[in-house]
Amino acid sequence: FVEQARLNNDPVHYGRAVAMQGETLGRLGNFEEALDTLDVIKSIYDIESQHAAICKAYGSDRVGQAFAHSVNWNHALGRTDAALATCKYIVDEIVPKSDPKNAHNSFCLLYTVVVTMKENGMALEAYDVFRSRIVEPFEEHFGSNGTTFTKPLWKPLLMLLDLQRNQDKAIDNIDEYLVWALDENNYTIRPIIENSMGNFGPTPKAVFGEIPYLLSRRDECMEHRSCLLQRAISQMTVSLENATSKNMIVFAQKYAQQKLDIMKAFQNECNIVS
Repeated sequence: FVEQARLNNDPVHYGRAVAMQGETLGRLGNFEEALDTLDVIKSIYDIESQHAAICKAYGSDRVGQAFAHSVNWNHALGRTDAALATCKYIVDEIVPKSDPKNAHNSFCLLYTVVVTMKENGMALEAYDVFRSRIVEPFEEHFGSNGTTFTKPLWKPLLMLLDLQRNQDKAIDNIDEYLVWALDENNYTIRPIIENSMGNFGPTPKAVFGEIPYLLSRRDECMEHRSCLLQRAISQMTVSLENATSKNMIVFAQKYAQQKLDIMKAFQNECNIVS
């Protein structure tokens, strides 16, 4: 595909082919080679002239999304600064030039970005980015009742970012978050969403699992700590199993494993029997 697209000399399809090559190399653990494909993309990708055509051909800007994948490749190589620099580039340069009505594309671009920001002490900024670049444009164009593929993840992700940014502060919606976390029905997600988003970052089950965990660490949730912790561990275990069995990106597997270890350590610290 890469060679034929290059010979055809159409940057829309050539860019998509190289992006696919990079994603495949990343899945195989060849992260340096995957990053080399990003250099090729940078030489041919012009979002202002190509974005609409790429979305028309492939549903979303699968070329621009290569930058989001590269955040994970840099993570795998231990290059946190490079990962954060790419996050900034996506937020400042790619998303503002992307179609705000294509919420699915925006989510694919920003999913691993907001998670990376959260993991590096920028949950407040990540919350603002998610609200201003995904939620608000979508509601402006489609209303609060509009639907899109990834919308079931929006509320949990915003809850997670809010809990992360206010770990040592009072939260106005804490009772609402606790009710959500204690209702097992809220942890159901369509397998296609779990599997597809696990190729961009942590699987949605990992996001779901972090919510009850962060709640369990708060004094006002002490009464429900055991239930919250067990639910958190259960969701993170499923995330790890899915990321492993579905051959998702290494980042999804490592993320779930690291979080699971932290949760189990806290469970032991609290002397809670699983």
